[in-house]
Amino acid sequence: MVSYQEISYKNYGKCLEISNGAIDLLVTLDVGPRIIRFGFCGKENMLFEDIDREQNYNKEDMRAIYGQDKTWYLYGGHRLWISPEYADTYYPDNTPIAYEKIKNGAVFVSPEQAVTGLQFTITVEIIGDSEVKISHFVANNSGDSQDFALWALTVLDKGGVEIIKMNDNDTELLPNRKITAWPYTNFADDRLFMGKKFVSLRQIPGRDESFKLGFDLNYATAAYVNHGAMFVKKYTHYENAEYPDGGCSFETFTNKIFLECETLGELGPKPDGSVTCHVETWKLFNGVTLNDPRDENEIESVWNKIDF
Repeated sequence: MVSYQEISYKNYGKCLEISNGAIDLLVTLDVGPRIIRFGFCGKENMLFEDIDREQNYNKEDMRAIYGQDKTWYLYGGHRLWISPEYADTYYPDNTPIAYEKIKNGAVFVSPEQAVTGLQFTITVEIIGDSEVKISHFVANNSGDSQDFALWALTVLDKGGVEIIKMNDNDTELLPNRKITAWPYTNFADDRLFMGKKFVSLRQIPGRDESFKLGFDLNYATAAYVNHGAMFVKKYTHYENAEYPDGGCSFETFTNKIFLECETLGELGPKPDGSVTCHVETWKLFNGVTLNDPRDENEIESVWNKIDF
């Protein structure tokens, strides 16, 4: 039985709480939308909350598009963007959104964006005891075809460890994976572990250096262990599809206050009048810890708990 309740949450204003009694989600209604909370009922939020609005973007390139008084705020939680990342990506989504209840979930629709003519929709559906389906839609109402990919970013709370299973398909004499780095990425960073099968990335509170990697991730699955639980997200990786940033269907980023677990859809033209969809499935696992994020045997034992 799924319940719904409009509540006022911290400094986010009005939010919709969706719960089945085992897990709960909070989705902002006055801004965004953002899925600002996801966790077991009565337990810690697996998502990061930017209560102090530390992460924002109001550089001249963005203000030149949307207005000199505009600022984009991270807010935290889970959001929908478009890739590749450039000034248009930072649409200042600071106004109320509409929503409609559906069976076991709700649909959240943002206003059509000024200038870009794009409209974002996120659908949340609880599909199991601790499992949810998140569907992302972008409608192009601009009058012109536009090239982009849907980009779903989950901002996770500080202090955890992300686990990624690398491609292991046998391509004989040819390479079987792409790993893409950004200019500020330091491969000697001790938050990163790269083993034979797995990559782990720690979020260390207060560590100032930003870090980002991208992958052509055949397994299309990533996990984040924190607060005695494990958050897992799955998506679809299409072989031979074109993806942004040198072919990445998955990207991850961390800084001093959070870690982002990001999935991407196919890059290509989106004709006027089209609606493009990108789907993720999330699941929470209780009672999961990872003591040594550089021990590949322990990492694999944690990974093997994933059962969906």
